[in-house]
Amino acid sequence: MGAVSRPEAARPRDHGGVAARGVLMGVVGRTLSFGLAYLATIILARRLGPAAYGAYGLVISVLLWIEQTARFTIPTAAAKLIPEDTGRTASVQQTALVLGSLLFGLLFLVMWLTAGPLARLFGLAGDGAWLFRVAALDLPAFGLYAVYRGVLQGHRDFLALSVADALYAAAKLLAVVLLLAVSLSVASALAANAVASVIALLYVVSRVSIGVRRPSGDVTAQLLRLALPLGLYMLALQTITNIDLWSLTALGAADDPNTVGAYVAARNLAVVPGVILMVVSDVLLPSLSGAVAAGDATRSRLYVQGAVRFLLILVTPIAILLTLGADDLMALLFSETFRSGGAFVKVLVLYAVALPFMDLFASALSARGEPYRGGLTLLAVLPLVMAANVVLVGAYGAIGAAYGSAVAGAISSAVLGVLVARRFGPVVRLRTFASTFAAAALMLGVAIGLDGTLSLPVAGAAGLALYGLTLVGLREIGRDDLAMLGIWKGRAR
Repeated sequence: MGAVSRPEAARPRDHGGVAARGVLMGVVGRTLSFGLAYLATIILARRLGPAAYGAYGLVISVLLWIEQTARFTIPTAAAKLIPEDTGRTASVQQTALVLGSLLFGLLFLVMWLTAGPLARLFGLAGDGAWLFRVAALDLPAFGLYAVYRGVLQGHRDFLALSVADALYAAAKLLAVVLLLAVSLSVASALAANAVASVIALLYVVSRVSIGVRRPSGDVTAQLLRLALPLGLYMLALQTITNIDLWSLTALGAADDPNTVGAYVAARNLAVVPGVILMVVSDVLLPSLSGAVAAGDATRSRLYVQGAVRFLLILVTPIAILLTLGADDLMALLFSETFRSGGAFVKVLVLYAVALPFMDLFASALSARGEPYRGGLTLLAVLPLVMAANVVLVGAYGAIGAAYGSAVAGAISSAVLGVLVARRFGPVVRLRTFASTFAAAALMLGVAIGLDGTLSLPVAGAAGLALYGLTLVGLREIGRDDLAMLGIWKGRAR
């Protein structure tokens, strides 16, 4: 970050403290909730087995596609509008509650009515339609939870947000554990999502009171103007994220149901670093928005370069470790029957590491006042991604779907990156790229060389240590990076 101007320096000291605590709570809450949710996923995979877990993963992918897209419309718009117009907080909350309830209620009806066609499209014979209807039960409760969560976010109640996220994941884990003693099936596992949403909803309702009144026309228009670009982006992102799995099942290219289950589990493992590191966009957006609003082109460019540098340095060794240990990690986490999924992880990780860059670039475009650009760009590349998936899945089956996912990540991040570079300048310095590449090559060589003599964890740790030391030796990582938030200082090299 560049030198602090006097207007920024004159701000109250607790302003930065509140923001820092918010980021810290967000990271802690996300990490905890993700860990609990992932533990539930592991239990489900191990108990259900590859075939049943494949069916569960397919149905849940459709549900999450709907929920995450809708969550980033009215709820997120309310979170943005509440602090910007404190005089109409009550009206914003009430209008968001009504609009959000109508939206998720409509989505529930659509999913319920289309359950049969969805089951046929994805080759889920027998009780496939019933599974989609059970999954749809989560939509009304989740929708209300998302609205209340958006209101809490608007009030900057970061502690409540962290607790809500952790409680949501813990409730799902507890439901799955209890089902182990009763009757764990695909249908009951899907019902656990609705139970978790109800429990999380009860908590957020206890934290903030929202009256039910007729929506304000003016506020409705404001919420929709904010919600449409957010929803468009998330719709495109979620579609690109799931197109590989949907292509694999819709085209009937999987050789047996166990293959689909192994592929779903591989996706869940490969996506871990990408999902966690998407928090970088949350950190970048307010700072970059302020720099853009101030007309500070240099500081804006350094913010973008600092964020890309952070992601590049961090995701590179993670991708290497996941690739080298894919088979063993699949067997360790999901049981030996899922070991074959390691082959998918080695390719799917390419999309996973592209995901935070895609989100980062879209956030940068939003900060510059182009909220529609990210979504429209992803929608524009979607036909190309779909065509690539159809060709690759048709020719190579499940591994072709993994390569299709990698192609989707490469194309999407590259196109968004070019748009950001045109507006802010180079997104990464050549020195940073070269240093990271050299350190990664040394890490990979050491890890592979020691794999035959040492255990994979020890060989990986040695390679990781060498990676860090190489970056220090090349002066890519310095003293500033070891300080809190030093990665955001954006120092020119």
